[in-house]
Formats: sequence, C-alpha cells, structure tokens
Amino acid sequence: MTLKNKKIMLLITLVLIIVIACLDKYNQNRFEVKNKELIRVGIIFNEAGLGDKAFNDLCYDGILKAQEKLGIEFDYCQSKTKDDYETLGREYAKTKQYDLIISVGGEQEKAIIKISKEFPNQKFTLIDSNIELPNVSSICTSWSEQTFLNGVIAGLSITNNSKQEKNKPVVGVILGKDLEHLRQGAIGFEAGVRYINPDIKTMVAVVDDFSNPAKAKEIALLMYKKGAQYIQQLAGESGFGVFSAAKEADRYAFGVDGNQNFFDPDYIVSTATRYANEIIYKEIEGIKNYTWSPGVHKLGLKENVIGYKIEGSNVKIDSKIIETVEKIKTSVINKEIVIPSTYEGLDTWIINNKYKS
Repeated sequence: MTLKNKKIMLLITLVLIIVIACLDKYNQNRFEVKNKELIRVGIIFNEAGLGDKAFNDLCYDGILKAQEKLGIEFDYCQSKTKDDYETLGREYAKTKQYDLIISVGGEQEKAIIKISKEFPNQKFTLIDSNIELPNVSSICTSWSEQTFLNGVIAGLSITNNSKQEKNKPVVGVILGKDLEHLRQGAIGFEAGVRYINPDIKTMVAVVDDFSNPAKAKEIALLMYKKGAQYIQQLAGESGFGVFSAAKEADRYAFGVDGNQNFFDPDYIVSTATRYANEIIYKEIEGIKNYTWSPGVHKLGLKENVIGYKIEGSNVKIDSKIIETVEKIKTSVINKEIVIPSTYEGLDTWIINNKYKS
C-alpha cells in the first residue's frame, strides 16, 4: 500500500471514529420508544382519585381515548396519601417497561423531581407543574385564566341585578387543598369579579380534602349565610357538597374542569373547563409520533385548552352578559388583559384594570 493510500485509509478511519462517537452521544441523549408497535403508559392519580367527576376522571378519559385511537397499553394506580407518590412513581420507573409515566396533579412535583433524577432515561409527564427537568414534560395550565371568565359572569350578574342588597355583595371560592395552582384559580375568579365591580368581596376557604363533600357543604352554607351569591368550587369530589349547599340555600355555584352544569342545572351557572383529557391524549400521541418533548408547556385560553361552558345549565344569563364575556375572553387571548396570579399583585391590578362598558 502506497503512502498516499495509507493516509487516505487513516483519514477514513478517523472520520468513522468521529461519526461513531457522535452517534453514541446522540443515542445517550435521545429518548426511544421501547416498542413502536406497543406503547405502554403508567398513570398515577392524585389523592382525589377516580370518581371525582372532574380532573382525575378527565385524565382517565384521555388515556382511554389513547388506548382506543393509538393502541396503547396502560396501568394506573391511585395514591391514598401524599406519601405514596414517590413510592408508586419509583415502582413504575424501576420496571423500565413504560414509555411514559404520567403524574396527575402538582402535589406529585417533589416526588417527580427526585425520581426523574434517579431514572434519567425515563420520560415523565407532570400535570399542574412548571419544573424544568431534562426528562419531564411539565404541563402548566393557566388557572387564573380558567376561572377568570366565571368571575366575570358573577360580577356582571351581581352588578346588573337591580334588586341588589344594600350590603356589599359577596362571592366565595372553596379549594380542596391549599395548593399553588388552586390558589391561582381563586385569584383568577376574584380578579374576574372585581374587574367588573371592585366593591365585591371574595371569601376563600379550604376543605383540606378532595373527597369530603359533607365538609365542603358546611363551608359553602356558611358562606351563603354570610351573603355569598355565587361560589366557585375548586375542590374535586368535595365540590359536590358546594352544589348541594347552593340548592339548599337557593344560591348559585360554578363548576370546574369537565362540564359539571348537568349535575345540578338549576344552581350551577357555568363550569370553568379544562380539557385534561386532551392534554393526556396529546402527551401520549407525542410518544407515538416522536414529538414528545421535555420542558415547561404553558397552556391557556389561546390554546383552547381551558375556557367556560354554560351548556347544560338552566340558569338564565342575559345574552348581553355572554357577549361581554366573549369580548373579554378575546382581550385575554390577545394579552390586552393579563390576569394576575398572586395576591400581592391583585389589588394593584384591580386599580389599573377596570371594565368599561
């Protein structure tokens, strides 16, 4: 072999070594579907569990749709306490059998932060979170936007009521647990009410249980007794106690997540919807199509993931109110109205943002 040929062979060898090294690095950092024909998903529900007729049930509906449309297999488990999240997540990850592990609810954030670092090649999706991790897709929906329009409906209805009482008008918000995203929902509802009428007072209470309708009913009845005309529930299954209280007190309530107007149409005005089923489906579809990506994914009215529904309610709302709500919705989508997500900024926001009819 001539010296020239030896140099060519040496150059080819060096190129091949570089290519192989690059491919190795690429393969170490990319996520692979374990079996393109059969995708397996594990889903961990929060303490509210299945049967809440809201968030968890919607997520389950999304995974059933993925099973039907995408041909996946899935396993699921329910957490009895917050201490279960880490144990259940780790058990799924240790099997190395799941293309995606989905954790339902921001309560599972601490567990996922820990487990995702232990299993860097495992893909996770976490709903109601905004953590940045290389193998976690954090879905962060705007809770303040989700409930804002219900607040607008309440504010307009109270303000337009010619029989309004002399005392300051009052509304309420009842949370299942004191969680950040639910607090943002409470802020959004209050912002919507006070955007229309800054003099309306908002009471906020926490059940501290997503599965205690009786306790939620007691709290709601007390709010109605104190003058609340409308209550926005953000309490999971406990929220059904709010609906029961609305009927007993002959007042009104707002639902959340899946359309809940049908449960008591004479007393539920509207539902602050969030299509968690579509979020779950698209995350799994991303696995199937190799488009799934880690990072924080913020979704709101603009993405049509959240909104409000009056369908199914028998409560009469003036058509002019709905026209106004739709105009305000467009303003939110166009960022002409930016809803606060903290109490610290709420009062200042109210001063600087007031609806002009």
